[in-house]
Amino acid sequence: MTLMPITYVGKDYDYLAPLACGDVTAEGITLKVDRVPETMAGGGAQIRFLSNPSIEAGEFSFSLYLIGLSRGERNLVGIPFFPYRGFRHRCIYVRRDSGLCTGKDLEGKRVGLNSWKATGMVWTRAALREEGVQLNSVNWIIGPMDTSGRDVGHGKADPDCPSYVQASPSGRTLEAMLIAGELDAMFSPAPPRSYHAAGSPVVRLFADYRRVEKDYYTRTGIYPAHHIVVLRREVYERDPCTARRLYSVLEQAKLQWQERRRGLAETTPWIEAELEETIQVFGADWQPSGVDANSRLIRTLCEEEYAQGLLQRALDPSEIFADFEWIAKGQSVGR
Repeated sequence: MTLMPITYVGKDYDYLAPLACGDVTAEGITLKVDRVPETMAGGGAQIRFLSNPSIEAGEFSFSLYLIGLSRGERNLVGIPFFPYRGFRHRCIYVRRDSGLCTGKDLEGKRVGLNSWKATGMVWTRAALREEGVQLNSVNWIIGPMDTSGRDVGHGKADPDCPSYVQASPSGRTLEAMLIAGELDAMFSPAPPRSYHAAGSPVVRLFADYRRVEKDYYTRTGIYPAHHIVVLRREVYERDPCTARRLYSVLEQAKLQWQERRRGLAETTPWIEAELEETIQVFGADWQPSGVDANSRLIRTLCEEEYAQGLLQRALDPSEIFADFEWIAKGQSVGR
């Protein structure tokens, strides 16, 4: 049997090491893993995937995938493997002298962000909504975060944005506007460049973000996922089982990495304590794959995307990974 060649592009996560080193191999496909360096800006894996039709599969924005589904786009098949997760309370920054310390404090304020549609920004706004903040009570400004070049594909207002969202002045970064007092807060996936400087005027809104995020997880059971894996529709139609095979090998690599992580206790001085505490909160697998284990997360993101005006129609959570589930349950694709 001739094995189907598949190239998968994703960020250079440590759990891909078993795949890259050949410790885990795919069945039924010949898999090449194209790892995008951490230093590549602006969702580098997704950019590489979209710009190269010869790449069959890749890491993709969960939000953009949902937006596409709501518009009737079916060129990509979603696979419920979630390469990237992260809490977002830590991603809200204010000036040290602002006196702001809760999400509710941002009502009526000027808040900058580098993208309206990015999944991380959806989750960050969801955190505000959970505190009772009405999104239209905030003056939203979209622009580049800083001068680091991390905003490839972002940094400008989209025509589909709500009326209460506007673009930042030309040539102005959100970081500079925050420091100058032209913004009251900014959302940033990574700390602004000035954040780590001694005596920086920029601090996090939630000083003890670890406690706030643990409380959020305790309330909701959600560890936010930002990316999923997608397979091009034409590849799926040639052999639908390819989706399951790709999922399986990624999951094997992740599980093997999890089994080995205690053996890497020298990564930081107290990583064993960190692992023990994390397992107490989340259980052994804090980034589970599959639809069933993530049903609440999937439903919540669908609801948030619709509530925030990103979707053209409400999505039923059961349709998000319907193609994958069809194959996973061993059924025919004749539909």
